[in-house]
Amino acid sequence: MTRSNLWRVRARLDYAFARFLPPPAAAVEAPVDYVASASRLHGSLTLLPATIPSEVARVVAQPPLAERERRPDVICLSIIDWEFRFQRPQQVMTQFAAHGHRVFYVSVSRFRPAGSEPKVTVATIAPNVYEAQLTVDHPPQAYSEVVGNRNQAVLMEALEDLRRRFDVAEAIVYVMISSWTPLALEARSRWQWRVVYDCMDEWENFPGIAPALVTEEVTLAREADVLVVTADRLLQKWKRAGRTGVLARNAADYDFYAARCVPNTLLDGVPHPIIGYYGAIADWFDLALVERAARERPAYTFVLVGGVFDVDVSRLESLPNVRLLGQRPYDEMPQYLYHFDVAMIPFKVNPITDATDPVKLYEYLAGGKPVVSTALPEVASRPAPIHVARTSADFVPLLDEALQETDPALAEQRRRFAAGETWQARYRQIDAALQSVSPRATIVIVTYDNLALTRLCIDSILLNTTYPNYEIVVVDNASSDGTPEYLRALAAKARDVTVIQNETNAGFAAANNQGIRRGSGDIIVLLNNDTVVPPGWLSRLAHHLRDPRIGLVGPMTNFTGNEAFVRAEYRTWNEMEAFARERARAYADRVADIHMLAMFCVAMRRSTFDTVGPLDEAFGAGMFEDDDYAHRVKAEGLRVVCAGDTFVHHVGQAAFRSLIASQQYNALFEKNRRRFETKWNVTWRPHQRRQLF
Repeated sequence: MTRSNLWRVRARLDYAFARFLPPPAAAVEAPVDYVASASRLHGSLTLLPATIPSEVARVVAQPPLAERERRPDVICLSIIDWEFRFQRPQQVMTQFAAHGHRVFYVSVSRFRPAGSEPKVTVATIAPNVYEAQLTVDHPPQAYSEVVGNRNQAVLMEALEDLRRRFDVAEAIVYVMISSWTPLALEARSRWQWRVVYDCMDEWENFPGIAPALVTEEVTLAREADVLVVTADRLLQKWKRAGRTGVLARNAADYDFYAARCVPNTLLDGVPHPIIGYYGAIADWFDLALVERAARERPAYTFVLVGGVFDVDVSRLESLPNVRLLGQRPYDEMPQYLYHFDVAMIPFKVNPITDATDPVKLYEYLAGGKPVVSTALPEVASRPAPIHVARTSADFVPLLDEALQETDPALAEQRRRFAAGETWQARYRQIDAALQSVSPRATIVIVTYDNLALTRLCIDSILLNTTYPNYEIVVVDNASSDGTPEYLRALAAKARDVTVIQNETNAGFAAANNQGIRRGSGDIIVLLNNDTVVPPGWLSRLAHHLRDPRIGLVGPMTNFTGNEAFVRAEYRTWNEMEAFARERARAYADRVADIHMLAMFCVAMRRSTFDTVGPLDEAFGAGMFEDDDYAHRVKAEGLRVVCAGDTFVHHVGQAAFRSLIASQQYNALFEKNRRRFETKWNVTWRPHQRRQLF
């Protein structure tokens, strides 16, 4: 979903008591706080219980929201500065940003001296991408040294500052070179952030790479949660070392090239035919091959667009039919490509390029251009519609052959190939791998009428859940207010929403058991439909469940009868999210044992559920099954805890309002109280509100 669509969704959530909210005060870091900025249009939604049911008609009139908006943040420990030549690092991070991740990009040359306050500053560099300048003991040398102890300590303090100030509850550390290994692994150890290593080259043979980085790479490849490689040779290399990787080759921004590879004046006056190249001119560029081609074909113009790095190009510069244009902006590459009659990849074939999968190959093809390449192993093995020079003697004749192509179908074939090799597709590969290494969470929601509350709850989940791998299972207990129709429409749009429709009201415990059985998650969350969740809620609960001593965990809330209650003065959704963020900062990682957890929101491992067993369905419509379950969890020697850093808004007693009105509530309460006392041979005592933290 686009950002503009997100704003429309937010506007749609502004059900009640609409009033003008001024924009937040300007601040350098305001763009990063997308929770606050994107919430402006729903910030006036009053979360008081009495105001919401009256808006049912307005809610029903809107289509169901199906797309997730919030994804884990990405801390990119990069290999180049963002404004350097736009290539794989920027392309991959742009895709993460486009798919709902906030990206904090750590460039290799911009840092702040130790002792600076704040310890990290951020600035917007692209939509949803922010350059993070961290404090360092000394500027790290990405290509020649591994992050050392002193630097690591200062950098970790900066990451902690980033985590707290920007509410990073769930994150991916995306590592692009092994010099960052100790920092990435400590971040995972401390905060359970997933680590991705994007292995772009065969660094053992790369010029300028220190031996220490090659050694450290083995550790990084072995320890990373996800290993991504750009070439089959790298895949096989790490497979021999006992590590399975994800082959996510380089790609093209196909839409960008298709829209911009159009008539322009950049090379007006340059004689055709033009043999073109763009990219770095460095050690791997075969200067001798291009020089020979230019001398043998003086009627061809060889246009080379790109920076020159540590090689002597004077012999090429001396030739009248060679144009070296230097480094040019990425936005101009499709325009240059338009003028190329043939695009070339004249790389040396040696250990440096054995695992090279050139980005320009896909971009050339996106422009429909004939391509002539040397026999790079990764290029020669692809089914791409290109000309591969098996020997240096083949190169010039293949240029001649490519220039003779006149069939428009060949250009279309090349475009079709490139259209299937996009950065969006690469992102999907990486995202699928990340989901596979995150325990799946099943969120079970039981509904019985109260459509407005259900929509509010589910929209808040889809908009605010950063946890990377979850599903929603809704069990409807024979609602008659339009809830079944809404749920069916939602399930038709969302791949991870399952709906179970009961013909009669099965009760709270039985319906939750149904949902748990249908779900596939390793983590089970029972969530009432009269809740509104803030950003980071599920990530924090899942984080606490990593402690094997904890059997059941729940959040603090504004409405409950026991110690999980916290006084909250907010009135609107916007204010609630701000309140939740402040609690997350103030009580980070803190839990406290509690007598019982009300099941408006509880989380457990499936292994705990398998040991303790299902909710006791004898409690019928509800009440006391939560006391009962807490008792059973503790009987297994596990802790029942409340998470101080997690807050969930709870409307309260939505399903019981009709019972309260008909005087049936007290009778059900007394019946289930007696059942609980008889079952456990105890005297139930009313819950107390005492301060946990």
